[in-house]
Amino acid sequence: MALAINNYARIAGQGFNHDRLGFAFCLALALHAAFILGVSFNREERPTASSKLEITLAHHRSEKTPEKADFLAQNNQEGSGKLEEKAMLTATEIADYQDTQIRQIDQPSRSQSEARIAANPELTTSADSQFSSIQRQSQDPSAEHNQQRQDDMSMEQRNKEIASLEAKLDIQEYAYARRPRIRRLTSVATKQADDALYLNNWRAKVEAIGNQHYPSQAKQKQLFGDLRMVVSLLPNGDVYQVKILKSSGHKILDQAALKIVHLAAPYDAFPSQMQKEVDILEIIRTWRFHKNKLSAST
Repeated sequence: MALAINNYARIAGQGFNHDRLGFAFCLALALHAAFILGVSFNREERPTASSKLEITLAHHRSEKTPEKADFLAQNNQEGSGKLEEKAMLTATEIADYQDTQIRQIDQPSRSQSEARIAANPELTTSADSQFSSIQRQSQDPSAEHNQQRQDDMSMEQRNKEIASLEAKLDIQEYAYARRPRIRRLTSVATKQADDALYLNNWRAKVEAIGNQHYPSQAKQKQLFGDLRMVVSLLPNGDVYQVKILKSSGHKILDQAALKIVHLAAPYDAFPSQMQKEVDILEIIRTWRFHKNKLSAST
C-alpha cells in the first residue's frame, strides 16, 4: 500500500514539473514575441552631401553681378571665353578689347633695342649702382646743362621742321586756290543746257568762218583729212590756247584749222552761271576737211 502511494506521488511530481517547464517556455516565447514585434528597425538614411562652392581670387571687379557664380571670390567678376566647362583664371590682366583670333605681334629687333639702349645708357644701370649714378649726375652740373641744351636744340629743330611743313602746306593750298577752274566739253548730250547752247553757237561760228576761209591749196590739191584739236577759251570769249591733239597728216589742213580758230575769235562770253564756275573752257572737237567743206563734230 505504502509503495503504491510513493509511486503515485513520484508520478504526480514529475507531471507538475513538466507543467512548470511548459508554462515557463510559453511565457518566455510570449515575451520574446512581444519584444520583437514591439521594436521596429528602419534603414539608416545616409546624409546628403552638401553642395560645394569653389573659392578663387577675382583679379578684376565687375559692376554687374553674375547670375550664376562658378566660384566664390571677394569681388564680382563676370567670366568669358569659349570653354564648355568652368575654369580658373590663368591671367591677371584684362584686355582693353576682345578678339577671336590670336595675332602675331612684331617684336622689336635686337638692333633697335640696342640703339635705344645706346641712346639712353641710364637704362642699363643696375639696382646697386642706381644711387651712385644719380649722385654722379647731380654732382656734374655741366652734364645737366649740356643735356638741357641738347633738348632745347632738338625742340628748336622740331619747331623749325613743323614751321617748314606748315609753310609748304600754305603754299600748296595757295597754289591750289589759284589754279584755274577748267571745264572740258567733249559731248553735247552729257552737258548742261548752258554748256550745250554755248557749244552749239561756238561750233556754228567756227564752221561758218571756216567755210568762208576754206584753204585754197586744199581745194587745188584735193586734200582731205580729219584732225583732233582743243580750243581753250577765257570767260570773255578770247582764245587762251589752241593745241592740235591729232594731226590730219597734212600740214596745210592743220595750219588752216589754227588760222580759222583765231579768225572766228572773239567768241561769245560765258553765260553768267558758267562764269561763276569756270575760268577756262576747253572745247575738244574733230575738225573734218572733206569735199571743200569744214565741219567740227564730236
